[in-house]
Amino acid sequence: MNKNLPHAVKVIRAALDASGTDPAAAIAHALDSARLLVDPERAGLVLHRTPGGGWAREHQEHQEQPELTELEQQALAWDQSCERGRRVAESIEQHIGRHPEFQSIHVNGDRVLVALNVLDQSQWTQWRTWFGITHDKETPLPYAVSGLGYRDGVQVSVVAYNLPEARAHARKIAKQPYEVDGVVYDLARPQRDAGGDVWFYQGVRTTDGMPLLSIDGRPERCSLANIVRLAGPLTAVRNAPSPQVTPVTTGTQGGEA
Repeated sequence: MNKNLPHAVKVIRAALDASGTDPAAAIAHALDSARLLVDPERAGLVLHRTPGGGWAREHQEHQEQPELTELEQQALAWDQSCERGRRVAESIEQHIGRHPEFQSIHVNGDRVLVALNVLDQSQWTQWRTWFGITHDKETPLPYAVSGLGYRDGVQVSVVAYNLPEARAHARKIAKQPYEVDGVVYDLARPQRDAGGDVWFYQGVRTTDGMPLLSIDGRPERCSLANIVRLAGPLTAVRNAPSPQVTPVTTGTQGGEA
């Protein structure tokens, strides 16, 4: 119902009570005086109720929205970042939630926190690749290692519990331990790269102590760090035959690839 009707009824009644010979004219003048009639010769305004109970010239959805302040823009950007974090956390849990090493996942603002139980170095190597964590983004903790990576553009902090013990165990059982990027390798055992080639260490190192390895005893040698970077991850090989060493006649050390 038009909210002006009660007011119009009062105006009409008052006009009828005071009318003379022409009640219709009296009513029309009364309505016009009460601004209840629209003059087509004027640029009339159509008023609409606002959600707050006031009046506005246009519907709210047709009004031009005011420009956001810097603080409002920052708040909006933060809300969007937090929403992305929640979506990425849901995606991560769908992918790895049933994995044996997975423990928990939480969202802290726009960051995702993942907890893993890592019992072997090889497990952590795979998780670092999956989360895009590099060794320089690791932080040692008393009983764990924290790594900073990203998934779908969202920062993910991964805590690998029991990883320090796994590294200590690998160093303890290795006959010739050597650590590269947080992984302990046993140089006494051949190492198979991701492409299937088997690398052997024959006691040769660079001047700064980096081990040099070769494939099947070939004279060409490559540093362990470069093998890990270019062809990793490496897996220790059990019961591999000893390589047939090709004599090197150009010097005691090979070049680093």
